[in-house]
Amino acid sequence: MAASTTDILRIAHESLDTAHLGYAMVRDVPSRRLPGLRNVVMFGSLVAASFEELRDSGSQGNEWYKSIRKKIVDSPVTRLFRELHAEFRKRDAAGVSSLARLKTFNYPADLDKLGKRPPRATELFMGDEIGGTGWEVELTPARRGKYYVVLPAEYGTVDVFLSNTPIVQTSRDPRPIDIVDTCDRYVSLLDDTLRGAELQFRLSPA
Repeated sequence: MAASTTDILRIAHESLDTAHLGYAMVRDVPSRRLPGLRNVVMFGSLVAASFEELRDSGSQGNEWYKSIRKKIVDSPVTRLFRELHAEFRKRDAAGVSSLARLKTFNYPADLDKLGKRPPRATELFMGDEIGGTGWEVELTPARRGKYYVVLPAEYGTVDVFLSNTPIVQTSRDPRPIDIVDTCDRYVSLLDDTLRGAELQFRLSPA
């Protein structure tokens, strides 16, 4: 059974809230910028997927999506984050393995050392297929995402092994990209689009 617009909007909100947590890591904690970026990319992509579900919900959704397509699909910043998402997914399946070595991590006493727990977090993982540590997040019974954190060195290490995996430049523009500004623009764009979606679908008849 297809999800209702209310459920789609709820999932979009929860995903965007988690993307905001990732952006806060990028903005405020330089040592956590990589996991923060992963979170913005992965949960931002779930927000974008929710917009596509709204598009497919009927004629009203299709007309709404046409009105925001240029902003949310064709803009340079959203194209960049789609490329980053594809790159992260490609590395997930490109012969990456990891080995976690824990020292003194005490569960659950030391969980607060990993930072704020995201909404709907279900279980902790350490040393996944791309060497990450963090929380699995249940968005729906059939959809899960991963929220990444930094494992403090005093608790353990995760070694990542690559099997001839190329690091691909995600932009052909040779100028360096300001990660904080770019993440800010991306989550702001998602914020603005989601507010518009709520006005469209909650003030209109189902």
